[in-house]
Amino acid sequence: MEKVSIIIPVYGVEAYLAECLESLINQTYENLEIIVVDDESPDQYPKICDEFAERDKRIIVIHQKNKGAAGARNTGLKAATGNYICFVDSDDKVKEDYVKVLLDTLKENNADIVVCSFEEWYPNEKSPWMDIKDNTYTEIEFLKCFLNGWTCGLIWNKIFKGKVLENVTFEEGHKIDDEFFTYKAVMNAKKIVTISQRLCLYRMRESGVMLSYDAHEETMIQDRLEYLTERYELVSKKYKELKSDYLDNLQDNLIRLKRESYWYQETHQRVKTTMKQYLREVIKSDISWKKKYSFIRGFLCEEKQKSENKNQQKERELFK
Repeated sequence: MEKVSIIIPVYGVEAYLAECLESLINQTYENLEIIVVDDESPDQYPKICDEFAERDKRIIVIHQKNKGAAGARNTGLKAATGNYICFVDSDDKVKEDYVKVLLDTLKENNADIVVCSFEEWYPNEKSPWMDIKDNTYTEIEFLKCFLNGWTCGLIWNKIFKGKVLENVTFEEGHKIDDEFFTYKAVMNAKKIVTISQRLCLYRMRESGVMLSYDAHEETMIQDRLEYLTERYELVSKKYKELKSDYLDNLQDNLIRLKRESYWYQETHQRVKTTMKQYLREVIKSDISWKKKYSFIRGFLCEEKQKSENKNQQKERELFK
């Protein structure tokens, strides 16, 4: 039985950690290394972590100065000794055959990454989320899926061969972690398999980053601007056949980010500067003229956007 390392960053959701760790120590696949990184959590997390480590010797607890979730995951990656890597968030939990099904599928298909479906998990009920269909992809095919399927970038519904994570780390200092990381791992892979089994329970809580978007809106816009441009540059440089699709996706997103950033002057200017940077490339590309026109118009026009944003501001005030 080859070892599977499971990395869990820990900060600020004390009420959920025990449930998460219980779901891991009760896995049907037993050769696990459960790396819990306490990111200087201010609550009772450190104590809970240490109590679980005393209870189950497969749990390794690392206490560190606060670096954020990305920094905690990087610490876990450095400490991991398993042949395969999984990531689990400390407020989520997984089904008892989570590791076994992922690992068996990976070995049976000689894959580098396996992706499973998952369920939303509300306080009083569980409900299905977006089902992921059974399929097999090359890395180029899966990278193309990133342009239309947001679940591709998630890290906690996947198992990775250790080799595909060589030289891949999380970029620290962002609200968004997955998007800066997962596509780079896919670029190191040759075969990705997706399965429809719902093996993860994704807790839906109002204080979570994705559900408290308004509170972090400007930072999230900045993160998306950075990872979208970084991803375009890296993917299009390595895979020429994806350049047109990724540029098309980038120009669509830049138009949207310009609109969303209107209330944040500095961020809005950053988006406009980025649009100017890619303006010539978009015009010279084989993207349809209709989309080129939309991009040029989106870059040049502010008056219509001002009017639309005034209406949006009125709507916001009504709901305050």
